[in-house]
Amino acid sequence: MSEFTSASLSHRTGVISVLVALPFVSLTGLFGKFLTLSPLMIVQGRAVFAFGTLLLALFILRKKIFFRDYREWLWLALSGSILAVHWIAFFQAIQVSTVAIGLLSFASYPLFTTLLEPLFFREALQRRNIFAALIVICGLYLMATSTEDTSDILSGAVVQGLLWGLGAGLGFALLTLLNRGHVRKHSPLLLTCWQNGFAALVLLPWSFSASWIISGKDWGLLFILGVVCTVGGHTLLINGLRHVRAQVASLLIAGLEPVFAIVFALFLLREIPSVQTLLGGILIVGTTVFITGKSNEENNNIKSVT
Repeated sequence: MSEFTSASLSHRTGVISVLVALPFVSLTGLFGKFLTLSPLMIVQGRAVFAFGTLLLALFILRKKIFFRDYREWLWLALSGSILAVHWIAFFQAIQVSTVAIGLLSFASYPLFTTLLEPLFFREALQRRNIFAALIVICGLYLMATSTEDTSDILSGAVVQGLLWGLGAGLGFALLTLLNRGHVRKHSPLLLTCWQNGFAALVLLPWSFSASWIISGKDWGLLFILGVVCTVGGHTLLINGLRHVRAQVASLLIAGLEPVFAIVFALFLLREIPSVQTLLGGILIVGTTVFITGKSNEENNNIKSVT
């Protein structure tokens, strides 16, 4: 009985951690429009601020900072590089098109996660999760077509935005799966710290040739993006992966992140969503709640049997 209660509480804690991370993660897309910098420089500044903040936090808290196993460093270098590419693709999608196109195409990553997770962890590919991901995409389509001019769908900007967004989605799916294999062994703060450190390091050769003339406003926005959104959001997200499957976490983020982004855009950019957008959001939220509840149920049943 105690194992059953513990498993239920653990899963619930993971879901809550992911949900709390969502407002921070949802804000990041808006910085693609707020900042006047290139995606490369946005990611470079974001990673440096996040790395510095996390390193200082680990030092103050007297937590583990370095790894002894070289294989851990190789994994962090790989995941940090994927993180950098994912972020660049994400901000590029938003800058060449719109926030809506960038977020909606990026939200395709649950499909990548659902298809790749069985290959990473030898788990069964559940039809229910595939069906739920398709419903989420339908909801996202409703939201996309409610704001975009359908006659402009095949224009260069839209196609570029969609392709960059899909690339960002694939990158985030890979990063989510790689993190799931390590979050049970290491602190989320430690992993987030070094992933950002390697992301900043990988980009240095390219950012050196870019312009470093940055306004005070952009420095302030980079600080908020790196410290509040990245440190807060991604640490909570990685912590949530300790207790929930990557497929469920992906559906939570992809389903609810656009909804949060619409709310933020309403207050910060004065963008009022249409009825069709709200219907798409209801479809997404309903599917997300259903799939999360079913997953929690199955998790409890398995633990009670064993």
